[in-house]
Amino acid sequence: MFLAFNDNEKSERAEQGGLSSVAYEAIMQMILARELSGGDIVQERRLADELDMSRTPVREALRRLEAEGWLIRLNARTIGVKKIAINEYVAALQVRELLEPEAAALAAAKSKTKVIADWVEKLNLISSSKQLGPKQQWEFDQTLHMGIAQATGNEVLFKIISELRKTTQIFENQTLPARTFPGYDAHMAIIEAIVEGNPEKARKAMHDHLRETKRNIFEAI
Repeated sequence: MFLAFNDNEKSERAEQGGLSSVAYEAIMQMILARELSGGDIVQERRLADELDMSRTPVREALRRLEAEGWLIRLNARTIGVKKIAINEYVAALQVRELLEPEAAALAAAKSKTKVIADWVEKLNLISSSKQLGPKQQWEFDQTLHMGIAQATGNEVLFKIISELRKTTQIFENQTLPARTFPGYDAHMAIIEAIVEGNPEKARKAMHDHLRETKRNIFEAI
Protein backbone atom coordinates (compact mmCIF):
# COMPACT_ATOMS: atom_id res chain seq x y z
CA MET A 1 0.00 0.00 0.00
CA PHE A 2 1.41 3.42 -0.97
CA LEU A 3 1.13 6.16 1.61
CA ALA A 4 1.24 9.79 0.49
CA PHE A 5 2.26 12.54 2.88
CA ASN A 6 1.45 16.21 2.57
CA ASP A 7 4.20 18.86 2.89
CA ASN A 8 3.63 19.40 6.60
CA GLU A 9 3.82 15.68 7.32
CA LYS A 10 7.00 15.35 5.24
CA SER A 11 8.59 18.26 7.08
CA GLU A 12 7.63 16.82 10.45
CA ARG A 13 9.04 13.39 9.58
CA ALA A 14 12.30 14.95 8.33
CA GLU A 15 12.61 17.02 11.51
CA GLN A 16 11.98 14.02 13.72
CA GLY A 17 14.60 12.05 11.78
CA GLY A 18 17.13 14.81 12.36
CA LEU A 19 16.30 15.06 16.05
CA SER A 20 16.50 11.29 16.36
CA SER A 21 20.08 11.39 15.05
CA VAL A 22 20.92 14.16 17.52
CA ALA A 23 19.42 12.12 20.35
CA TYR A 24 21.28 8.99 19.21
CA GLU A 25 24.66 10.75 19.26
CA ALA A 26 23.94 12.40 22.62
CA ILE A 27 22.92 9.13 24.30
CA MET A 28 25.89 7.28 22.80
CA GLN A 29 28.20 9.95 24.21
CA MET A 30 26.56 9.56 27.63
CA ILE A 31 27.39 5.86 27.50
CA LEU A 32 30.97 6.45 26.39
CA ALA A 33 31.57 9.24 28.92
CA ARG A 34 30.42 7.18 31.96
CA GLU A 35 27.22 9.15 32.40
CA LEU A 36 25.35 5.91 31.62
CA SER A 37 27.17 2.78 32.77
CA GLY A 38 26.77 -0.88 31.89
CA GLY A 39 23.62 -2.21 33.52
CA ASP A 40 22.04 1.21 34.08
CA ILE A 41 18.32 1.51 33.35
CA VAL A 42 17.60 3.93 30.50
CA GLN A 43 14.55 6.12 31.08
CA GLU A 44 13.02 7.65 27.98
CA ARG A 45 11.26 10.51 29.78
CA ARG A 46 14.36 11.53 31.76
CA LEU A 47 16.51 11.52 28.63
CA ALA A 48 13.94 13.60 26.75
CA ASP A 49 14.00 16.15 29.58
CA GLU A 50 17.81 16.22 29.66
CA LEU A 51 18.05 16.63 25.90
CA ASP A 52 15.21 19.17 25.85
CA MET A 53 13.26 17.40 23.12
CA SER A 54 10.07 15.40 22.80
CA ARG A 55 10.00 11.71 23.59
CA THR A 56 9.44 10.64 19.96
CA PRO A 57 13.00 11.25 18.64
CA VAL A 58 14.45 9.89 21.89
CA ARG A 59 12.34 6.74 21.49
CA GLU A 60 13.62 6.32 17.93
CA ALA A 61 17.21 6.81 19.10
CA LEU A 62 16.76 4.18 21.82
CA ARG A 63 15.34 1.74 19.29
CA ARG A 64 18.38 2.26 17.08
CA LEU A 65 20.79 1.78 19.99
CA GLU A 66 18.94 -1.39 20.97
CA ALA A 67 19.04 -2.69 17.40
CA GLU A 68 22.80 -2.06 17.30
CA GLY A 69 23.28 -3.93 20.57
CA TRP A 70 24.39 -1.07 22.82
CA LEU A 71 21.15 -1.27 24.79
CA ILE A 72 19.41 -4.49 25.84
CA ARG A 73 15.81 -5.19 26.78
CA LEU A 74 15.52 -6.25 30.39
CA ASN A 75 11.76 -6.85 30.20
CA ALA A 76 8.80 -5.73 28.12
CA ARG A 77 8.96 -2.16 29.45
CA THR A 78 12.58 -1.67 30.49
CA ILE A 79 15.87 -1.31 28.62
CA GLY A 80 19.38 -0.86 30.00
CA VAL A 81 22.95 -0.27 28.88
CA LYS A 82 24.61 -3.48 27.75
CA LYS A 83 27.44 -4.86 29.86
CA ILE A 84 30.37 -5.79 27.65
CA ALA A 85 31.74 -9.24 28.45
CA ILE A 86 35.49 -9.69 28.73
CA ASN A 87 35.58 -12.04 25.73
CA GLU A 88 33.95 -9.31 23.60
CA TYR A 89 36.51 -6.83 24.89
CA VAL A 90 39.46 -9.08 24.10
CA ALA A 91 38.12 -9.81 20.62
CA ALA A 92 37.66 -6.10 19.91
CA LEU A 93 41.20 -5.33 21.13
CA GLN A 94 42.64 -8.05 18.90
CA VAL A 95 41.00 -6.58 15.81
CA ARG A 96 42.04 -3.05 16.82
CA GLU A 97 45.63 -4.29 17.02
CA LEU A 98 45.34 -5.45 13.43
CA LEU A 99 43.60 -2.39 11.99
CA GLU A 100 44.77 0.71 13.85
CA PRO A 101 48.52 0.32 13.16
CA GLU A 102 47.65 0.10 9.46
CA ALA A 103 45.42 3.16 9.81
CA ALA A 104 48.32 5.07 11.37
CA ALA A 105 50.59 4.03 8.51
CA LEU A 106 48.04 5.21 5.94
CA ALA A 107 47.56 8.49 7.82
CA ALA A 108 51.32 9.09 7.75
CA ALA A 109 51.05 9.42 3.97
CA LYS A 110 48.71 12.39 4.51
CA SER A 111 50.64 14.12 7.25
CA LYS A 112 50.59 17.75 6.10
CA THR A 113 47.28 18.77 7.59
CA LYS A 114 46.35 21.34 10.23
CA VAL A 115 44.44 18.81 12.30
CA ILE A 116 47.67 17.00 13.19
CA ALA A 117 49.19 20.20 14.57
CA ASP A 118 46.01 20.61 16.60
CA TRP A 119 46.54 17.15 18.13
CA VAL A 120 49.98 18.18 19.40
CA GLU A 121 48.57 21.38 20.94
CA LYS A 122 45.69 19.55 22.65
CA LEU A 123 47.94 16.78 23.96
CA ASN A 124 50.35 19.28 25.50
CA LEU A 125 47.43 21.17 27.08
CA ILE A 126 46.07 17.99 28.67
CA SER A 127 49.51 16.97 29.91
CA SER A 128 50.23 20.32 31.56
CA SER A 129 46.77 21.08 32.95
CA LYS A 130 45.71 20.06 36.44
CA GLN A 131 42.06 20.94 35.83
CA LEU A 132 41.17 18.67 32.93
CA GLY A 133 39.47 15.50 34.11
CA PRO A 134 39.08 11.98 32.70
CA LYS A 135 36.27 13.08 30.38
CA GLN A 136 38.45 15.61 28.57
CA GLN A 137 41.31 13.11 28.48
CA TRP A 138 39.11 10.46 26.93
CA GLU A 139 37.76 12.99 24.43
CA PHE A 140 41.30 13.69 23.23
CA ASP A 141 42.06 9.97 22.96
CA GLN A 142 38.88 9.54 20.92
CA THR A 143 39.71 12.55 18.74
CA LEU A 144 43.20 11.25 18.03
CA HIS A 145 42.32 7.65 17.23
CA MET A 146 39.27 8.53 15.16
CA GLY A 147 41.13 11.40 13.49
CA ILE A 148 43.80 8.94 12.36
CA ALA A 149 41.12 6.57 11.07
CA GLN A 150 39.46 9.42 9.20
CA ALA A 151 42.77 10.58 7.75
CA THR A 152 43.09 7.26 5.91
CA GLY A 153 40.25 8.31 3.62
CA ASN A 154 38.75 4.81 3.98
CA GLU A 155 35.17 5.17 5.22
CA VAL A 156 34.75 1.43 5.89
CA LEU A 157 37.91 1.34 8.01
CA PHE A 158 36.73 4.43 9.89
CA LYS A 159 33.36 2.84 10.74
CA ILE A 160 34.89 -0.45 11.87
CA ILE A 161 37.40 1.24 14.16
CA SER A 162 34.65 3.46 15.56
CA GLU A 163 32.52 0.45 16.53
CA LEU A 164 35.48 -1.43 18.01
CA ARG A 165 36.45 1.57 20.12
CA LYS A 166 32.91 1.83 21.47
CA THR A 167 33.11 -1.77 22.65
CA THR A 168 36.47 -1.34 24.38
CA GLN A 169 35.56 2.03 25.90
CA ILE A 170 32.27 0.79 27.37
CA PHE A 171 34.02 -2.24 28.90
CA GLU A 172 36.72 -0.05 30.43
CA ASN A 173 34.10 2.35 31.80
CA GLN A 174 32.09 -0.39 33.47
CA THR A 175 35.14 -2.28 34.77
CA LEU A 176 37.76 0.29 35.76
CA PRO A 177 37.69 3.45 37.84
CA ALA A 178 38.29 6.75 36.05
CA ARG A 179 42.02 7.01 35.50
CA THR A 180 44.49 9.82 35.10
CA PHE A 181 45.56 10.42 31.52
CA PRO A 182 47.68 7.51 30.28
CA GLY A 183 50.13 7.38 27.42
CA TYR A 184 51.39 10.91 26.77
CA ASP A 185 54.67 9.58 25.36
CA ALA A 186 52.89 6.89 23.35
CA HIS A 187 50.41 9.34 21.86
CA MET A 188 53.17 11.82 21.03
CA ALA A 189 55.21 9.07 19.34
CA ILE A 190 52.24 8.27 17.10
CA ILE A 191 51.70 11.93 16.23
CA GLU A 192 55.39 12.56 15.53
CA ALA A 193 55.60 9.54 13.24
CA ILE A 194 52.57 10.74 11.29
CA VAL A 195 53.96 14.29 11.10
CA GLU A 196 57.22 12.87 9.73
CA GLY A 197 55.25 10.97 7.10
CA ASN A 198 56.89 7.73 8.20
CA PRO A 199 54.42 4.83 7.75
CA GLU A 200 56.60 2.16 9.37
CA LYS A 201 57.31 4.30 12.41
CA ALA A 202 53.63 5.25 12.71
CA ARG A 203 52.58 1.61 12.43
CA LYS A 204 55.00 0.55 15.18
CA ALA A 205 54.09 3.47 17.46
CA MET A 206 50.38 2.62 17.26
CA HIS A 207 51.05 -1.09 17.74
CA ASP A 208 53.19 -0.41 20.83
CA HIS A 209 50.53 1.94 22.23
CA LEU A 210 47.73 -0.61 21.88
CA ARG A 211 49.86 -3.37 23.38
CA GLU A 212 50.72 -1.14 26.34
CA THR A 213 47.08 -0.19 26.78
CA LYS A 214 46.02 -3.84 26.81
CA ARG A 215 48.72 -4.73 29.31
CA ASN A 216 47.71 -1.89 31.64
CA ILE A 217 44.03 -2.82 31.43
CA PHE A 218 44.62 -6.47 32.26
CA GLU A 219 46.87 -5.56 35.17
CA ALA A 220 44.07 -3.38 36.54
CA ILE A 221 41.23 -5.89 36.15
